[in-house]
Amino acid sequence: MGNGHIRAAGALEACAIERYPDIKVTNINVKKYMPLIYKKIFHDLYLYFANNCPFAWSFIYYKTDKPYPDTWFGRTLAWWRKLITRRMMREIIRLDPDYIICTHFLPAEILDDYKHKHSYEIPVSVIVTDFSLHWVYVNKVLEHYFVNCTEVKNLLLDRGVTEKHVHITGCPVFPEFTRHYSNEEISVLRQKHGIPERKPMFLVMMGGNGVGNLGRLCRILLNRFKDYGVIAMAGTNPKKLQMLQNIRQEYPGRVFPIPFTDEVAQYLAMSHIVVTKPGGIATSECIAMKKPMIIINPIPGQEERNVDYLIERSIITKAHDENSLKYREVLSPPERMKYVAKQLEYISQPKAGYDILDIVLND
Repeated sequence: MGNGHIRAAGALEACAIERYPDIKVTNINVKKYMPLIYKKIFHDLYLYFANNCPFAWSFIYYKTDKPYPDTWFGRTLAWWRKLITRRMMREIIRLDPDYIICTHFLPAEILDDYKHKHSYEIPVSVIVTDFSLHWVYVNKVLEHYFVNCTEVKNLLLDRGVTEKHVHITGCPVFPEFTRHYSNEEISVLRQKHGIPERKPMFLVMMGGNGVGNLGRLCRILLNRFKDYGVIAMAGTNPKKLQMLQNIRQEYPGRVFPIPFTDEVAQYLAMSHIVVTKPGGIATSECIAMKKPMIIINPIPGQEERNVDYLIERSIITKAHDENSLKYREVLSPPERMKYVAKQLEYISQPKAGYDILDIVLND
């Protein structure tokens, strides 16, 4: 499914390998079992709306945030779901797991429906990766819901889920995001990656889906904050990487383009402020490492709701788009930054992956 959900599953797998090395973990992506038309609707159509007409996605998101039988979306999704249930369930039955944990609503919904209709006995739980809740996550017979915050727990309870099934654990992150990096370690990392020793750095992580203008964003940051450098992540997009390399020529010694990497935690450790999209996984990784964030271009729906939660906790600055960074107050005074640091410490749940595994294995 989406990159964030895949990353959450990978983080949970990494935590399991580290803490429970004798357990066999199999990580599967439900997208593999989808017909092409289903993939187009779930991925490509979503990206089209997010990039070109977010108001349309907002309409769909809020109109479908109700029990499925009452919506055209629910009836349509139930019909499409039949197209992939057989293929996915055939693979799950072949694997014969002792426990299933989902990081996306779709496999959780398919398994919940299958359990309800076929008396399937394997326990199934779901991780709600955002700081908000949509009705698609509310099912009949799931064993556990793992959520980020009290607000999501209360929404689940209000929608009929029994309290004993809901756990505020946070969202799983890879083990490297759970550790503290000393000043000496950060100095070594800066030497390793060619980042100037004392220069404060923005880390720009806008995801791999192309929402927003990465080049304009970097130039605005570089022009407004002359003392700062920018570490900019291009992901798997070669055009973005080439564009960032061209910008590096314009700002010698201040721009550091990064292709796809498994060392995100190291770049977070070297940064002072993170400019990112408000996806549940990206923000959870920043919170785990206690990094203040500038949130930009939130997509209507789940990302807007994530922003609402993070603003209420006073740990982010919100920018509607790249141009708003020309005038927004994004570098807070030291007293404010101390408060943000305390808030990050308070809501951080870096051990979420381990806590989730402990709960399901002690069921």
